[in-house]
Formats: sequence, structure tokens, C-alpha cells
Amino acid sequence: MKEYDVIIIGAGLAGLTTAYYLSKKGKKILLLEKEKFLGGRTSSWNDNGMYIESGFHRHIGYYKELPNLLKEVGVSLKDIIIWEKELEIKITKENSIILGIDPFHAPFPFLKGVLGNRNYLTPKDKFSLSKLFIVGFKDYTFNPNSLDSYSILEYAKKKKITNNIIENIITPLSTGIFFQPKKNYSSKLFFGIFYPSLLRMIHIRIGAYKMGMSEALANPIAKKIREYGGTISTNTKVNTLLYDGKQITGVKLKNGKAIHANHVVLATDIGNAKKVVKHLSSIPFIQNLLNISTTSAITVQIELKKPIMKLDRATFSPNTVLASFTEESRTTFQSSKGRLSIILANPEQFLDKSNEEILKFVLKDGKKLGLHIKKDMVDYRIVRHAHKFYNLGPHHDLERITQETSIPGLTLAGDYTRQRFYATMEGAVISGIQAYQTILNQKD
Repeated sequence: MKEYDVIIIGAGLAGLTTAYYLSKKGKKILLLEKEKFLGGRTSSWNDNGMYIESGFHRHIGYYKELPNLLKEVGVSLKDIIIWEKELEIKITKENSIILGIDPFHAPFPFLKGVLGNRNYLTPKDKFSLSKLFIVGFKDYTFNPNSLDSYSILEYAKKKKITNNIIENIITPLSTGIFFQPKKNYSSKLFFGIFYPSLLRMIHIRIGAYKMGMSEALANPIAKKIREYGGTISTNTKVNTLLYDGKQITGVKLKNGKAIHANHVVLATDIGNAKKVVKHLSSIPFIQNLLNISTTSAITVQIELKKPIMKLDRATFSPNTVLASFTEESRTTFQSSKGRLSIILANPEQFLDKSNEEILKFVLKDGKKLGLHIKKDMVDYRIVRHAHKFYNLGPHHDLERITQETSIPGLTLAGDYTRQRFYATMEGAVISGIQAYQTILNQKD
């Protein structure tokens, strides 16, 4: 006997989105999450007395489906987001490039960034930067897959972009947004992140969250799922899928319990998805999933006695291990006296290092940038996301697979699946919507 219409594995944004729309439609759903908290890679929790996040996040103004979902569950963006006017590219302790990022709502900082920054960007450099995006957007419009043949470094050199732009703009954007060096970052993904801004230009802006990600996003969605009759079980690990030789019939938990359903949605990150389905590797579709290349991320969160920066704004630093960082005691962690959140560059090199070794790298490069962290540090945490992202390098985008599978009873959701966005919160939500629609189109 089937206990549920649908079991969803993983309560990140993809799984929560799928569960929300299915439960709203009257389906009997069970959402399973192996952690004690909800949100997946967009989560926050108390780690032995220190409140932390999976990594600092920013809300992009051109997102559409995520704001729509939040509105449905009763969350207004103005209640959870502080819009930023600028971002900083910190070259050295004394020198930075300041760029306005909100041309319609904060035009003066935007114009100041365009006309200023003369110490690092000459008129020739600014023309070269314009050229980079004009030709990049053109290629993305007419032949996006061709861009996946090049790293953003290769593409920039092919288009004769100036070295200043490569080092001071492309490098921090590639490592800061998706923690990968420019030689390992697909030009298709680079332009694909910015391309939606052309379609929703008035919404070009970036916002910091006023609270932890579980509180801002995951928990309100989960509350609605429960109101619609859905069941959510945390601290519940799925070991394998149940397969009768023809279709997926449910899941088997780590404790050995079997739970049956008409459909299963695998909505974990790609690394955990591989673990759940590896016993089905003889099935061609599953083999395609197992063949998806992965990459990792590491974030560092440091509690301080006082704010370490004057502003809470996204900051990028080329040629340091601090790919991107921000002070968050006036935004996400308002109960903290000071909070520095960091995304590490080239995370694979740190996966096997101890927390103490990683901290030493952070303190050393932070000092180079004028961030004297050690004297005011109260506590810190290292958050590792080993192999949880699909590979963002060239030649890998076509590895992404569809939400609908060739296996009856199994549907996928996750930002690694094929949808118009990439490894973003918006992409996760879109994949969840597509998984929900796939389920509705199938017969029980």
C-alpha cells in the first residue's frame, strides 16, 4: 500500500518548492531532510552556541520565481532584504574599485562607478569591459552552447580584453560569485548569470538578507506546506530508493525503514543525489546522473567583538583566498557585534585541510587587505560543501539532465538539473516548479 502520493528527498529550496506546490494541489506529500534544519545550501542554524549560515547569500533583483513563491507563502521582500547600492573589488589594503549596482534605484553611485575608478580602470579598460559584455551577450543570445567551449579567461583573451579588466573585474567576479578561478569557469555560465538582467533591466539590484536563510526563506515555505497537510521530517536520512525492477516505489531510510509512495522526487544537491542512486547505476539515466562532474565550496564565518568593515556590502578580492566576503552584523546577523562571512577561492585545495589551517590562510590574506581579524575574533566556523555543486567549468553544462527521468516514479529537482538558470536560488526554485509540473503530468 502506498503511504504517500509523493516523497521528496531534500528540503533545500528545490525540495521545498516542489513540496509546497504539490501540497497546495492536494497531494499527500512527505518531505525528508537529513539535517535538523531546513534550507539545504540556503540554511542557517545554531552550531554549538554560534549561529551560522551555509554561506552568505545575496538576492538578485531580477529573480522572478523565488519572489513569487515567497509572496505566496506570505513573505514580503521588503521585510527580509536590505538593498545594496554598491559592491567593492578590493585590490590592496589601500585601493579598491567601487561599482554601483543599482542603476535605477541608486543612479548616482552607479554613475560614479562608471565615471570614476580611474586609478585602476582607464578609458580603454572601460571600453574593453563594455565590449566584453556586448559580444558576450550577443553570443549567449544566438549560440549559448558555443560559449561552454571556453573558460571566461580563454574567451576574454580571444576577444582581446585588456589585462586590467581580466585581473581586476573578471577574476573577482568569477571567483567571488562561484568561487572558481577564471581558467576553470565556463564563459557560458559567466554571461548566463548576468544575461537575465537584459530582460528585466529595471530590476537590476542586489540585496542582503536581514536574517538567516532558514528564517527568511525555508521556514515560511515549510509552514505553508504543513498548513496544506504536508508532512516534513528532519534529521531523517534516506539511504536508497526502492526499485522493483520497473519503477521507483519509495525510499529506504538509514534506520532500515521503508516508506512507499507513488512518486519520489530526488531534490538533494548533486553530491548527495549520487549517493542515493548509486545502487541503480546499471540504468542508463542514472549513469548520466552519476557522470555529472562536481565541484565544492567552503565558507568561513567569524564572530567578532565589533564590525570589521564600515559597510555591510559584498566585497571581492582577486588573488587572495577571500574570493568574496562581507560584514553582516548590520544585515543577516544583527544580534552579533561583528560578523565576517567569507567564501573561499579555489575551495578544492582546502578540502583536506584542518579548520585551523584554513583559518591561518584567511588571517594572512585578510591582513594583506587591512582586515585585522585575529585581535577581535571571538569564534569561527568552517562550513564545507564537498562536491555539492555541479562543475561550473567549460564543457560541463551539457551534462545537466532534465527533471523528468526515464524511470517511472522518479523525478529530479535541483539547480544542477536542466533549466534556464544555473547554480542559484532562482534555479533551485525553477527546478522545483518543473518537478511539480512533471509530477502533475504523470499518472499514479
